[in-house]
Amino acid sequence: MDPTLLTILLLIASATILALVQARRRDPCLKAMDGFAVTLAEKDGDLAWGVAEVLATGLEIRYLEPVQAREGHEEHSFLFYRDQYEAIDVLYRYPQGLPAEAQARRAAVIRQTAHPGFGRRLARRLRTWISMIRDALMQAVSILLGAAKTRKPGVVLSNQEQSLTALSREIIGYAGNAYDPLLERHLFRQVVLEISRGDRTYSYCGWLKNYSTQFIEVVDVFANAPGPSLPVQPVRPGTPNPAHVEMRLEGRRLLLTNRGEAMLHVARLEAGAWQRPMGTVLPPQGTATVMLPPSIDRGAVQAWIGSVERVDMVVPRTHALVRHAAYRPEGHPAEGAEGHMGAYLARQKQARDAAKDARRSTPTASGA
Repeated sequence: MDPTLLTILLLIASATILALVQARRRDPCLKAMDGFAVTLAEKDGDLAWGVAEVLATGLEIRYLEPVQAREGHEEHSFLFYRDQYEAIDVLYRYPQGLPAEAQARRAAVIRQTAHPGFGRRLARRLRTWISMIRDALMQAVSILLGAAKTRKPGVVLSNQEQSLTALSREIIGYAGNAYDPLLERHLFRQVVLEISRGDRTYSYCGWLKNYSTQFIEVVDVFANAPGPSLPVQPVRPGTPNPAHVEMRLEGRRLLLTNRGEAMLHVARLEAGAWQRPMGTVLPPQGTATVMLPPSIDRGAVQAWIGSVERVDMVVPRTHALVRHAAYRPEGHPAEGAEGHMGAYLARQKQARDAAKDARRSTPTASGA
């Protein structure tokens, strides 16, 4: 067979396999947020919040309520494509802002991850093995291309060589390029994650749940520095507030910008009898924009805002890295109680037990 035709057929076959693989490929860190209420913070400070739907080509944030645009139409979701992932600052999930069903589902997923069964362990070991042979396979592809050029100079064109190499990297790396020995040893343990924003670096302590080639997932993160928390309280436009939130109106547009250092949570908006649930995380320098309905008194608008204690985060690895191990060393008497994901699960169980006790102790109203 003609070598040029063989190269073309190989490209077609590789592209077909790659298309089938990519059609089902979802980042495992983003996939963990699928179906949950999240806040997508972009590097430029813009925020989008709603229920996440993660697909192979990107993610869709479905708004909790339709958004009225300035042009008059309604918007029901925000689409964020895969090639835009580098513009993500952080994808947040605020546990206390989730409904009870979502909180239970989140706790179950984390529990399964912290205590993986035989199948999960076998799959992880398989990915580890594939990652170790990936470089060898890539080198083999390069050797074959070099041999083809030596035997038939000019047969394998430079653009064909680049396409073959890229396709091989995509296909081979699909199952194995998420393995990192340095991070693997700290899975399900407490770590310190550093996030770079401009010329500043922010440190967050939480439990490393998962990682991929593009993202790091850390759960139950201490959102703010130690100190008193800020209870949820109303914030009004143009008035000073302890949350350091700049709240301003531009026509029907309401802009909430966090000018402080604390991570905040916007629970809802109110204006007289009108209310709108928000459920968005407001990180430092983040701006939440809301289009207000024309029927309300915009001068009476207030936002109920408080500080965040714990939060789950998915962060691109382009500007974030695990810098420190924060758990106690092996052999320490308290290692199993404080340093492992077990501490997180224990807190979840205590919270569920407390909620059950509260329901039992609540007197039922007698019939009239």
